[in-house]
Amino acid sequence: MILTSETRYQQNHSTLSTNGVATLPEGAALQRIAFVAKPALGQEVLLTFPPPIHQRAVVLANDSTSAEDEKPTVTLLAVSSVSRAANQANDGECKGQMQHWVEAAESSCAAVAQWMTFQGTQICWTPQRCAILAPAERLESVKRAVIEVYFYESELNEIERSLGEAWPAMEADMPSAFEFKEQSLGKHQTLQRRFQQVLLSRARLARLGPFVHTPHLHPPTLASQIGERFRERTRMMHRHEFLGEQLEVFERVYEMCGQRASDFKLARTGHMLEWVIIVLLVVQLLLSGFELLASIEPASAQPTIPTTTHVES
Repeated sequence: MILTSETRYQQNHSTLSTNGVATLPEGAALQRIAFVAKPALGQEVLLTFPPPIHQRAVVLANDSTSAEDEKPTVTLLAVSSVSRAANQANDGECKGQMQHWVEAAESSCAAVAQWMTFQGTQICWTPQRCAILAPAERLESVKRAVIEVYFYESELNEIERSLGEAWPAMEADMPSAFEFKEQSLGKHQTLQRRFQQVLLSRARLARLGPFVHTPHLHPPTLASQIGERFRERTRMMHRHEFLGEQLEVFERVYEMCGQRASDFKLARTGHMLEWVIIVLLVVQLLLSGFELLASIEPASAQPTIPTTTHVES
């Protein structure tokens, strides 16, 4: 059961220890976001993606252990900005704390935080963490825009990772695309499973296409500008095209492997049928020969009766 969706830090500037101690800004809200197909009972859903994606962004409880299928993809830190004219020094300190927290992530210790500014909204982000400083009335829309972009980024990263790990196996399978031998029958199921994984990756990439290549919105909104800038910074469109080209290579190789395997099995079945026919013909000839010999032997075994001639005197 989800006990809370966010943790707020008040004026005592509580700290979060991950890879060191990071002091969080006053009034900050911390959320751990995961993407699941079906949320758990009582789990807070921040964003529902349209078909054909069928995924939901949910908030993970801070005191619960995440399941493997809902491990946190991004951790958000949301800070509501106050009057900037009267609190520029406070905002500067706040942004320093945001950057320190973002760069303190254990898995992104080597990553350098990047900043983006939109209409008074400050966003500091790395692949695992994102801190948002925005007016209170815009904070929710900014969070949804950031979560949406992080989902596309995580999907592209997962496809890139899976293809990168599959390259050595694909190169080892290339000889089977030219010639399929008897020794290759043992890995036929493996080839079939790898081809299915390629098709799943192709379908996964195709689902992202309409959203990665979405045109600019006119007139632009703050959420649309955030999405456009994130796509440009992370080179989503180019990466989507590159992944499509790589998947074409995988598809070509495993399609040829499947065709060679099918041809080999058909040829082997044809050869087996030919040998069966030859054996049946030989058996039929032997049986016919035995029948012929059996019909000739009784006739040759009958005794001959000599004929006598009487001579009249």
